[in-house]
This record gives sequence, structure tokens and C-alpha cells, in this order.
Amino acid sequence: MTGPQDRVAEQGQSPESPRPRESDRVDAQLRERLERLPPGHPSSPYNDDGSRKPPPPDLSAYELPIPGDPDYQEADSTTDDSSERQDVAEEQRTPDSEPDRSLATDDKPHISPEGSWEWKGYPLTAEQSRSADHRVETCKQAEGRDMNDGYGERGTTPAIRRIEAQLEQGELVPDTEKYALKTADRFKEKLARMILEEPDADVDELISRIADGIRYTFCFPDSGYASGVSETRESLTSAGFQLYEQKNAWADETKSYKGINSTWMDHDSGLLFEVQMHTAASWAAKQESHREYEILESRSATTDEKARARQRQDQIFAKVPIPDGAAEIPTYRKEGW
Repeated sequence: MTGPQDRVAEQGQSPESPRPRESDRVDAQLRERLERLPPGHPSSPYNDDGSRKPPPPDLSAYELPIPGDPDYQEADSTTDDSSERQDVAEEQRTPDSEPDRSLATDDKPHISPEGSWEWKGYPLTAEQSRSADHRVETCKQAEGRDMNDGYGERGTTPAIRRIEAQLEQGELVPDTEKYALKTADRFKEKLARMILEEPDADVDELISRIADGIRYTFCFPDSGYASGVSETRESLTSAGFQLYEQKNAWADETKSYKGINSTWMDHDSGLLFEVQMHTAASWAAKQESHREYEILESRSATTDEKARARQRQDQIFAKVPIPDGAAEIPTYRKEGW
């Protein structure tokens, strides 16, 4: 007759082998599901541009006793470290580490029953929101992925991948396909900003000027940055794309941001798309400073919050080396655009 230890041995476990806790398995499944959420989703661990969101603060350091809680028993310093954790939390509450109110209350877009949309203080009417949704869907079709997130020969992403394969140096950043499309809410946020800046402009005309509904980023080694940018531009032109604009932030001393942002026309779909060109350091700085960018663009951020964000952004990009020849790469804008 087999005993408990025999059955354990038959299952390939020693008597001492700990059984995995159910909570660990559930947590792992939850983390896996969150990783699959689209970037920009409120629960996704990734920002819209692909950078990973900072980990949430350890709220236990800020816990205070709940009045009347029968489970709470005040302990002295020899048996409880809550007072020590509270002191640490107070020490950490510097102006630069205070949560920015501008982002704390704006994490979810609001859609009214009639279809109007609002996020971070940026509103769209129901008609404007529907127009943005239509454009986002058009971008999805032009980008080339099918219903199963696969690709054939057509679309901007397969074309960009073919260009990458031909380059002597440089490559697309990781997870390019995952972040090639701007999410609907980010697209609407950008449109709403443009409407506030140009309230008399035609909405469809503003939508047509949003170039980063589809976007790609190439990274080049510092030693071959200038030549890599030139080669990529020539390859894009040879593939049938037309350059509409090229902005060189390496040469702009008024900006802390570093890199080249270019806008191209895909004549198959009639849509503009964006190609950024970075070094590893400038791409990392862009990701690291994403929260500062959000604060600077927020309508609800205070003047002090924006000043601190600008200072942090400047400090981050100040560490980025400027590659040889990068500042001499010319800017360009298509006549009449």
C-alpha cells in the first residue's frame, strides 16, 4: 500500500518540495495579461510611446492607522517598524518626488453617453471623436497588420522592415510593431490640442496633419549616426515614400530633446507617418523623460510642476553625447506644407 510520501515521489516531488502558492500563480497570470494590453491603456505597464511606466510607490510606507480598526494594535518601537517607515517616507517627500497633481486625476478618458470625449482637460465633441476614430482605423489599415496581428507584403511596417534589412548600420528599436500605431486616446488628445490652438481650422484638415498616427524609430551607433541617417533617408525615398519634413533637434539649442524627427507621405494610403532617428543614448533619454513630457503638455499642471519637469528633462538630455556630424544634418520642410 502506497503512503503519502510514495505518491509525492511518483509525482516527481520530494516530501520537502514546497507547493507553489495559488496567489503566486494568479499574480503571474495577471502580470502576463497586463503585458498584453495595448500601450497607453490605463492598466498597461507601458506608456503610449513604448517606454515602461515607473513602478508604483510602496504605499505601505505612507500607511496610517485606521480609526476604530479592531485589527490595529499600536506597537512600541521595539516590535513595529511603522514609525521608521513613516520617517523614511517624510524624508523622501521632496519637491521633485511629490506626485504631480496634473497626472494623478487624469488617467482615464471620459466618454459621455452622446459620444463626446475628454481627457486631461482636452475635449472633443462627439463628431470630432468619431472623425478621430475613423482616422485611427485608416492608420491601422495602412500600417499593414491583419486581424491576427500578422503581416504580408503590403503596408508601411513591412516596407520599413525591408528598409531596415538593407541598412549597413542602424536598426529599428525593439517592439517596433507593438508601438507602430498611436492609440485612439492619444490621437484624440493630440487632435484636441490642435483644435484649441487653431479653433477656426477645419477638423479634417487638422487630422490630416497628424503625422504620428503611424510611427517608427531607428537607432544608430554614435560613430555612424550621420551616415546612417543619410542612408535611411535615401532608402525611404527609393521605397517610394516622400519626405515632407525633417527636424534636427541636435542643432536646436533651445530644445533639451535630442534626435531627428521626420515626416513622410505614404502615397499608397495618402497618409503621413513619422520616422525618428536616435542614438541609443538619445532614445533612452526620450523614454526616461516621458513623464516630464506629459507634465509639460498637461493643461492642469501648475507652473511650479512644469518648471520642475523642464529642469528634470534638461538634466536627462544634457547627458546625451552629440554624435559627430549630427548638428550639421539639414532641416527640411516641403514647400507649401
